[in-house]
Amino acid sequence: MRRLVIYNPAAGKKEAYRGVREQIRRYCQREGIVLEEAVTQFPGHAEKIAGAAARTGEPVKIYGVGGDGTLCEIAGAAAGQNHVQVGIFPVGSGNDYIRTFGSQERFLQVEAQMKAQPVKVDMIQTEKMLSLNLCSAGLDAAVALHMAKFKKLPLVSGSMAYNLALVKCVLGKMGNDLRVTIDDHPPIQDRFLFALAGSGRYYGGGYCGAPEADPSDGLLDFVLIRKVGRLRLAKLLSEYKKGEHLRSGAFQDILIFMRGKRMEITCEQSVVVNFDGECQPLSQISFRVLPQALNFLVPGGKQA
Repeated sequence: MRRLVIYNPAAGKKEAYRGVREQIRRYCQREGIVLEEAVTQFPGHAEKIAGAAARTGEPVKIYGVGGDGTLCEIAGAAAGQNHVQVGIFPVGSGNDYIRTFGSQERFLQVEAQMKAQPVKVDMIQTEKMLSLNLCSAGLDAAVALHMAKFKKLPLVSGSMAYNLALVKCVLGKMGNDLRVTIDDHPPIQDRFLFALAGSGRYYGGGYCGAPEADPSDGLLDFVLIRKVGRLRLAKLLSEYKKGEHLRSGAFQDILIFMRGKRMEITCEQSVVVNFDGECQPLSQISFRVLPQALNFLVPGGKQA
């Protein structure tokens, strides 16, 4: 089986990227593994490189060395391709998707990665793009939009960028009038802070928004939070970040949690929508599960 490693030098710290690159090269040389390498030059390049490898039809393991953005690009090119397996060496600022399966250290073990077996995981189909981890509309999507700007600042980590963006958004307009339909259930119309569809559990540099999501169950976890005031929101954030909101009495009157295959959102005015960190304002969007769409390499096997 071919092994292709796609490096994203723009992700995370350069010393981490270079260190992983040298470890991969040394391991492959020692084990006699033929290693193919490519370096991304622009946003979307990882998807193009992975797509070209997938189109050959040859069995291939494609590893990204980067963050969630690199992984999502490669996954988008590999979706539905049974001969393609996808792995990630997480050296980005957030590394949220792999948190569902284990620690960053686990995914940085070169030998374990090269010997890893694939796990079939779901993806999220939308009208705009394929997503791997988590999509949302509302406050947290607006936070993701501003988070991308803060991440460009020196010395700002993924979690710090998220917190800075959160403060900015909380000081602005909060709440959107949304009409939400999940599968065949009656529509829900209310003023929401946000509505979330998760295949993975974490986003925003460690926020556990969908704590019970199983990336392989063929379903999405839907979390809707009704609008609250700023003071109450500040008190709820800690529980939300730790993933305690589904069982917390503090969320009882504002939380809607459902599991299903499709969620459709419409609103009269546009709302910011987040697709694994890619954000844009829309007045209508749907999130639909794409079951068993990707062969994802998990060192040591699935433990989600």
